[in-house]
Amino acid sequence: MTPDEPDRLASLFLTSAQNTPGRAAVRDNGGVWTYAEVARAASDLAGRIAAAGASPGDRVGVMAARRAGGPVAILAVLWSGATYVPIDPDWPAARRAAVLREAQVRMVLAVDSAQDTPDAVQRLDLTTPELFQAQNTPSAAPFAPRPRPHPGAAYVMFTSGSTGVPKGVEVRSASAAGLVASVASLIGMGPDSVYVALSSFAFDISVFDIFAPWTVGGELVVAAELQILANQLGPLLEAPGRQVFTQTTPTVLGHLLEAGLRLPSTTVLLLAGERLRRSLVAQVTHVQQVWNLYGPTETTIYATAHACLPLDPGDPEPDLPIGTAVNDAVLEIRPLSGASRDVGELVVGGPGVALGYFGRPDLTAERFLDGGSRYATGDVVRRRADGLLVHAGRLDRQVKIRGNRVELDEVETALADLVGHGRVAVRMDTHRVLGPHLAAFVSDPGCDAPALRRQLAGRLPAYMVPTRIHQVPQIPTTSSGKTDHRALLAPDESGTWEETVFDTLAKLWEQHLGTPAAPDANFYAIGGQPPIARQIALGLRQAYDTDVDPAVILRHPVLSDLAAAVTELVRASMPRD
Repeated sequence: MTPDEPDRLASLFLTSAQNTPGRAAVRDNGGVWTYAEVARAASDLAGRIAAAGASPGDRVGVMAARRAGGPVAILAVLWSGATYVPIDPDWPAARRAAVLREAQVRMVLAVDSAQDTPDAVQRLDLTTPELFQAQNTPSAAPFAPRPRPHPGAAYVMFTSGSTGVPKGVEVRSASAAGLVASVASLIGMGPDSVYVALSSFAFDISVFDIFAPWTVGGELVVAAELQILANQLGPLLEAPGRQVFTQTTPTVLGHLLEAGLRLPSTTVLLLAGERLRRSLVAQVTHVQQVWNLYGPTETTIYATAHACLPLDPGDPEPDLPIGTAVNDAVLEIRPLSGASRDVGELVVGGPGVALGYFGRPDLTAERFLDGGSRYATGDVVRRRADGLLVHAGRLDRQVKIRGNRVELDEVETALADLVGHGRVAVRMDTHRVLGPHLAAFVSDPGCDAPALRRQLAGRLPAYMVPTRIHQVPQIPTTSSGKTDHRALLAPDESGTWEETVFDTLAKLWEQHLGTPAAPDANFYAIGGQPPIARQIALGLRQAYDTDVDPAVILRHPVLSDLAAAVTELVRASMPRD
């Protein structure tokens, strides 16, 4: 193959490093490093990657905690001409191994992470301080960025797969660099910008998080997971005299606002990954701007954008538009049968269309049309009278949970492996307290919901583990023998929780554990200990005049399960007529 130019994303960074070497490039809760320091660290690591045998175009895994070392390691892989494959340290070991296997990685960079990886995969363990020590050690010469074989991918981002196996989307460096530069300009980023990154490096919006500020010579701030969970973002967002950009999903923003987050008026808020409600944006109209961004991973991060402020008081629609095309995307609506030409599946063409699914020519041919020049998103959109597009659902069984893409069939496959095929079904439900969540239906008299959830947590990321598991007599089927998901009926709700009990328990949870009360949160995973269980039990006794044994909390560590158990105790203590 004819070698391509050196990586475009790395080139954008290098331009900023050459123009402003002394400016702050990245900051975390452990320090601040300049563009010159990041360049030296990335160059040194790129040389080590090459010396370890990774050739241009090879896949290199990056498993990084939320520290400054993560973006530097990603930059170094691109610098070396290799393709990076992000691995979330919080994924179960089985999923980490599956992604590394599917991507055929040459080696893994473990940055600030002790999580295991398969013994068969070469591994290089690093920490953020070690990465930046390169600046203090003399080097013979900087490692020159290496070109990548055309049309090689800059990264392979894995998403949930409908066949039960995650699938990797190959994205060109030119596509990502073009998107980053065009959207950074659209939203007004410049050299004085501060960008607070909140997303996992295994979520495709992290590509924009990292390289948008580096493209314009701005400062990237990597928020630690604990800072997000404990709602300690306020100080990071305060930057007098500078614009502060941050990006998250609507669900996460809602939780942060409920927990008391106050956004400075200089904030530019980017929201992506889910449908955006007008009611949520109405809570943050004091900020400089709110952008609603839409795009599947297969079209390189974003395909459309919409500036939400000021809100139009005469617009009655509850969902805000996803807007108009960005990065020269070509948008087409394929009308649904019998529907208006303004309603249908969104097909995206243009420079952002990905190369396809790594190692899956069958799936690539199915979704990438006209020789790979267009991508059929599966998203239903509606064109409004003003020309703006509104997201209107899906054609298939793909859903979004807290901004993460989930193929319900993948969850169903994992559950069927544990219970048996034909005896399980999974769908997305909504609930006033829970919001959108996964509900599983199991036709098994011996169904042990907590045990099933623990087993699934060992195979799937936390956001893919069903919040509710219902035991049902049978799984309904259609006349063709397929699962009839529309006919699924939840059993009598008496076994679940009362809203008032959940609210009381959630307040006690937040008071004593110091973190937002997510329904799928685990008592042990966020530091719960027997003394805290006793404090929560005491609060429940005071609220309901009911004897609650702390052991109940320890036996039901998932908040939604605990709420159901406490509800049963409260009901049992009520006097009968």
